[in-house]
Amino acid sequence: MPESLNKPNMVAIARGNERDGIARVIADELTALGYHAVYFQIGSPLPENAGVIFSFGPYGKFLTVPRQLAAMPSHLRPIFVHWNTEGIPDPRIPWYLMSLISRLSTWLGRVQDSRNGTANIPGIKRLFSLLEHRMTRFRYVGEYYYAHNLGWLDIFADTSAIYANFHNRHGLPTVFAPWGATLRWYEDLGLERDIDVLWMGKRGTRRRSHILDRVRREIEAHGVRMHVADGQENPFIFDYERTCYLNRSKITLNITRTWYDDNYSRIALAASNRSLIVSEPVLPHCPAFKAGDNYASAPIETLAETILYYLENENERLRIINNAYRLVTNELSLQESMKKIMGAVDQVHRSISSE
Repeated sequence: MPESLNKPNMVAIARGNERDGIARVIADELTALGYHAVYFQIGSPLPENAGVIFSFGPYGKFLTVPRQLAAMPSHLRPIFVHWNTEGIPDPRIPWYLMSLISRLSTWLGRVQDSRNGTANIPGIKRLFSLLEHRMTRFRYVGEYYYAHNLGWLDIFADTSAIYANFHNRHGLPTVFAPWGATLRWYEDLGLERDIDVLWMGKRGTRRRSHILDRVRREIEAHGVRMHVADGQENPFIFDYERTCYLNRSKITLNITRTWYDDNYSRIALAASNRSLIVSEPVLPHCPAFKAGDNYASAPIETLAETILYYLENENERLRIINNAYRLVTNELSLQESMKKIMGAVDQVHRSISSE
């Protein structure tokens, strides 16, 4: 049996910096489940004696960690888990074409990482620029399948049921592990709900920015107050400050960057802090979370009207809020998702142990 697997309870979590909030809550939940969680900086040496290496995102170059693992002797190599929290390219693209572009993106990334003379050829430099700014999602997909085909990726999980099904259909075994409430991200502060509507997060795309401005203009015409924490008009909000704003907000607006994106991290944050999510129609990335029961959904044309309705009908707003709170703090908690992922780790560990 691999020596690293003698200590399967130590989980080393990759993080981009010391303030990485997602790494912290993953560590919280793994600790609550009885694991010993430690951190390491992406690009630094891997921690010794870890039975599991856990990465997420990805943020930056995904292949950094699996390449480090591949360089280790097999008897010392920990189990590698990656929890994908990012989107895929437009799912309407035929798989043969998406796969081709993704493989090309991965190849370009490997050429770029090699830093040989090819990187200075003008045409290649333009391709690198395209890779960094326009093809990020293709590159992630290509790198996942590349790592899986080389046997570097032991367990792959995704926050979206739709994306998990997509990958399972195309040969990448995937665990569905959705976003959920986690204790560090919610609290009942007993604050007055003095903000009618909250928007938090980057505008990101012209689509999202246009919808946000339209809804704001329409509700403010009726005297409704919206706080926009977009990093431009007001600073982004994180951690305890975000919890305070969500405790003060009657409604949190949800708009996706693209029509197919998974935005349930925002929904889980709002629901656990008892702020009603009013959203444009979204795909069932988390099938248990249902429009009308756990959040309010309306076409873009009537989002403002829907917001006004729920501001005026407190009992209906509270009914949905209470349903959502119970769901995200129990069945859909982040701890339940970590249980699913670590259950898959246990299966891999048992399989290796029996060899």
